[in-house]
This record gives sequence, structure tokens and C-alpha cells, in this order.
Amino acid sequence: MKQTTKNIVWLAILLGMGSIGLSTEPFAVGPYLGQTPPGPSAQVFAPGLICRIGYRRWESNGTFSADGKVFCYKQRRKVYITENTDQGWTVPMHIKSIPANNWSPYLSPDANSIYFSLAYLNQTKPFNGFNLFCCNRTPNGWARPEDLRPPLSSSGAEWGFSLAADNSFYFSSTRKGGFGGDDLWHAPFVDNTWSQAIHLSALNTRYNDAGPGIAPDESFMVFNSIKPGGLGGADLYLTLREADGTWTTPKNLGAGINSIYHDYCAHITADKKYLFFTRRTGGNPSRDAADIYWVALKEYLPESYR
Repeated sequence: MKQTTKNIVWLAILLGMGSIGLSTEPFAVGPYLGQTPPGPSAQVFAPGLICRIGYRRWESNGTFSADGKVFCYKQRRKVYITENTDQGWTVPMHIKSIPANNWSPYLSPDANSIYFSLAYLNQTKPFNGFNLFCCNRTPNGWARPEDLRPPLSSSGAEWGFSLAADNSFYFSSTRKGGFGGDDLWHAPFVDNTWSQAIHLSALNTRYNDAGPGIAPDESFMVFNSIKPGGLGGADLYLTLREADGTWTTPKNLGAGINSIYHDYCAHITADKKYLFFTRRTGGNPSRDAADIYWVALKEYLPESYR
């Protein structure tokens, strides 16, 4: 009789645990994790949910998939994703196969790959800065990092990148052929591969032009630079692509978006409505603070580019 009573008690506990699990609220509900869309002034994205405001809090590099159903970001040194299911957004999951010394993670438009920079040593050459790596989604989870090699990686350092809808790569690099610092480069995706890296000489200066966020149709781009005349730190600039393929003179996006701090690593949503970027107070994730911001682009773009 005592054993039967114990079994009943344990069954009740297990059933109670099950009902608790079934009633657990989703992490968030609705487009863009249920956040109210911003206007022309940049706002912290998902404060208290994704971005933890305050000293030594670090969230950066927020990117959405093209369908808006997957969000990837970096918290301190770890990369996380959350996905929108029928029950709502899942609790962010740490991608454990991405090492802690990663930089500028970026989710591919189809949400099947995460690109990032990684500093490493190998047996044939000395430390060569940050090379470009990729983790691919598999039926068994996220695979180990794959070195993408030339023309995407080089003897310099690659970081801050984005992909157009046709998988053309836009990135910044300190490789040879540039102006000696961070420069903007473009790797067209042709015949299912990236065959060459093209220096965007018309846009580059000697003031570390980097972190390009390309529009999905490649009609415009936002990047960061420390060129004179900004508000402080790195500022975000907009350049439009003309019908003949040339780029307009970059324009500082102004005080509605930029700040006295470092504003960098732009990401443009698939519908071209919003710009996501990172604002940081310093460069050390273990000591300084960073947050993900977003802003509506409508007032910054000519009507034909929206």
C-alpha cells in the first residue's frame, strides 16, 4: 500500500511538471520579436529581452534571416539564435560550435549558415589576423567551422560583412591591394562560387571604411568609417548604387542614427525597411558595453530605393 501511494505521488509530480512545461510562455511573440517598429531615430532593439542595458553588457551584430523568422546575435563572446515557430520565438540557443574568439557573426539570408571572423594559428604560417569562417546548419545541429579561404580570406584581416540576395559577399579587409587599413571589398557569387574579391576603390579612403551592410538587391549600402566630420568614433554612411553600377558619394546618416560612440556593422532587412547596427562604448567585450540598435530607413532613402 505504501509503495502504491508513493507511485501515485510521483505520478502526480511528473504530471504537474509536464503541465508546467506545456504552459511555458514563448520567449517572444510577433514579427521582430514582438517589438514596436522604430521611426527615423535609432532605438535599442528589444531592451530587456535581447539587449541588457547597462555597464559591461554586450550584445552586438543582430541579423535577421530573409523571411524574418530567425534572429542571430552575439552576447559577450557567444553567438545565439532564436527562431519564430507556431508557438512563438524560441529561447535563444547558444551555437556551441562557434569559438569564443569569433568576431562579427552574420546570419545568411536562408538561415542555414552563420559567417564570422576567427583569429587562429595554423602549422604553415604565423598568425594572420581574422579570416572568414562559416558554420552550416545540418540535420544534427550546427557543424564545425569551415575556413572559406581565398578569395574571401587573405593574409590580412576580414570582418564586418553581409550578403546580397544572390549571395554576393560584401566585406571589409586589411588585405593587400587596399589603402593600408580597413577597406570595403565585393566578392560576386558566380557559378555557385566566389571567384574574386574586388576593391571598391571609389568608396574607400584612408579612414577605415568597413562593416558594409548591403541591401538585398544591391541598390544601396551602409558602412562605417572614422573619416573626419563625423559625430565621434565610427559613424554610419549611406551610398546609393546608380543605374550604371557606380556608387554615389557616401553621406553621413546624421545624429538620428550616429552618436559620439562607435556605430558599426550595418545589416539591412530583406524588405529594406530597417537598418540594424551595433553601438559600442569601447572595444573590449569583457569590460565595455554594446547594444543592438534599429531604425526605419524610409526617411533616409530616395523613394525609388525604398
